[in-house]
Amino acid sequence: MKEQETRVTVTALERTLVSYDVHARRRTECSLVQQHVFGRTVSKMTHQGRKRYRYPGLIAKAGVERLGQSVLMMREEEAETFTRFLAELKIPYRRERIWVEG
Repeated sequence: MKEQETRVTVTALERTLVSYDVHARRRTECSLVQQHVFGRTVSKMTHQGRKRYRYPGLIAKAGVERLGQSVLMMREEEAETFTRFLAELKIPYRRERIWVEG
């Protein structure tokens, strides 16, 4: 007797995986990519004392997840902007479209 297959409907969200390699790059390029991804904090002296300014990075945006070292999952719009930034710095990257359960 044949086993019955169960059909499951899954709502999938389209995402893009971006992996990049800054391993053999200059320190300046590595720093720029790190600041773009993780954000940065700047301290400035004012008349009232030291003031800190926080600039959030890419992973602070909704829908962007860090999956591992130099691997991010994000929406297509963010992936387009990020890969354009990497291309300007001539940093090798790879993009893959995936679907995840939503």
